[in-house]
Amino acid sequence: MKNAFTYAFYGSLRRDMYNHEFYKSDLEYQFIERLSGFRLYSLTRYPVAVKTGLTEDRITVEIFRITNPETENKIHQLEIGAGYYLDETVVRGVNAGIFLFRDPQDYQLVSGGDWVKHLEELSQGLTQ
Repeated sequence: MKNAFTYAFYGSLRRDMYNHEFYKSDLEYQFIERLSGFRLYSLTRYPVAVKTGLTEDRITVEIFRITNPETENKIHQLEIGAGYYLDETVVRGVNAGIFLFRDPQDYQLVSGGDWVKHLEELSQGLTQ
């Protein structure tokens, strides 16, 4: 599809998450995937993903096409302004942008690499 930009979202831009609600009219969901070579950490309210290159490190991503360049620019501003950088990955043969973090510092590792599941477990009191 021409004029559509593909991204792998793992946190607040996934379906039913906080930031997704703001942009959903310009986001076309494609599929969900477990992406290897990345590790997920919690900043309490938001996640950060770090590229490790290790096959045993996996995160859950949802692949979206952004159909409006203005929305793409707003998402870039949101992510870059929060300290992320844009990288590219390949998911099922599709080139996708992914916003990553350089240094997880002392942030909590998200076991299993799925932010939505992590939040569900937190709300049920299953995770610390």
